[in-house]
Amino acid sequence: MLNVNDVYYEASQSETATQINMLSKAIAMVYDGFDRPLYPSWEDIILAFNHRCEKNATLVLDEFPYMVYEDSSLPSTLQRIVDRRVVDGDGLRCNIVICGSSQRMMQSLIRGSEPLYGRADEEFCLKPIRLPHWHKAMAVDSKSAIEEYSVWGGVPQYWAQRERYGSFEEALDSLVLNEHGVMYNEPSRLFRDDSPDIAPYSSIMTAIGSGRHRYSDIANAVGKSTAELSKPIKNLTEMAFIRKEVPFGESEKKTKKTLYYIDDPFMAFYYKFVEPYKSTIAMGRTGIVKKMLEQSFHDHVGGTWERLCQIAVSGNNLFGHTWKVASRWWGKVPVYEEGRKTPVGNENLELDVVAEDQNDSHTILVGECKWTGADYADRLLDKLRTKVSKAPFAKGKKVVYVLFLREQPLSVADCNILLPDDVMLQLPE
Repeated sequence: MLNVNDVYYEASQSETATQINMLSKAIAMVYDGFDRPLYPSWEDIILAFNHRCEKNATLVLDEFPYMVYEDSSLPSTLQRIVDRRVVDGDGLRCNIVICGSSQRMMQSLIRGSEPLYGRADEEFCLKPIRLPHWHKAMAVDSKSAIEEYSVWGGVPQYWAQRERYGSFEEALDSLVLNEHGVMYNEPSRLFRDDSPDIAPYSSIMTAIGSGRHRYSDIANAVGKSTAELSKPIKNLTEMAFIRKEVPFGESEKKTKKTLYYIDDPFMAFYYKFVEPYKSTIAMGRTGIVKKMLEQSFHDHVGGTWERLCQIAVSGNNLFGHTWKVASRWWGKVPVYEEGRKTPVGNENLELDVVAEDQNDSHTILVGECKWTGADYADRLLDKLRTKVSKAPFAKGKKVVYVLFLREQPLSVADCNILLPDDVMLQLPE
């Protein structure tokens, strides 16, 4: 929190002289008359602030990459100021905080070969705020919180926009499913913080959003070679917009089964329900999009639910065990006919949540996630046991079975059952 002697300045995409002038006005709101002189450079205005400010006052330079884009020497200027530690015969009196909305760009400014490398006293990466906070802040039940989180994710600004509307549906209609909505072009704005050429990013996200998760399938959908996609996929991963998944128990470096998923909930929603239908929305045919959304929304929330269940297990002490990081497992398993010892084919098998005991590699947790209406728990458990009996990694292991269900089941089962309220309590805050 800023004190009365601190100054906050948010840069804009304008010329350096304009930015310096605006900073002087921001400082003048705290230190009267500061904007009367002209400051020809960033060094002049920062040194002037340091001379004028109260000791330990803080100067916050937000959207710092905009400043660097117009004047690439600014990091070197800050390096000189920080390294000297003596200004006009006195010690550096002020604290300087630089920040920006593009995580990747900010990281690039403090890497080993950059002027600001090693100059920071502290570094913070502000990640999206986790679901339990929004559950409490919005004062809604767990199921509603999970559904809303599957759209707004953890970004405070998105929830601030959401709060302006009386209902979830009204907020969606006004903010996202409307070509004049505040969040209608949000992904493009975020991508432009990283690069003026956003086409590769948008194309990759559209491909993943439409169900293409293998590297080769993404490349085919985009019309580029896998080599051409290497850099934009790396950037999207660093910006936490997409994540790589490998099957439980396999090495990310060695496996050929790597899949890519959109990791940000809002982006996942956008590239599944908005980007492919922009032409339809532009024609005013939003009713068609809304109908499709109604039919598929539970499936979308199901993906978020599965991810939340994995997070709830990871590193947690549940059912008398402390679990390692949980993940999915998928693969082909042989199919046998009765009386035959050789397989007659293969079937695809998938398990939603798998984790190994932190202290006992012979004990694993296997869970099934369902975001559907009430079902029979005993039937679901039988299906899960059958799948586990075919999974190669489960051979000879003690298995702790868990059903993660949206609704209270219609029958009992000899396993652990976690509902939305239970999962919410197990999520890290």
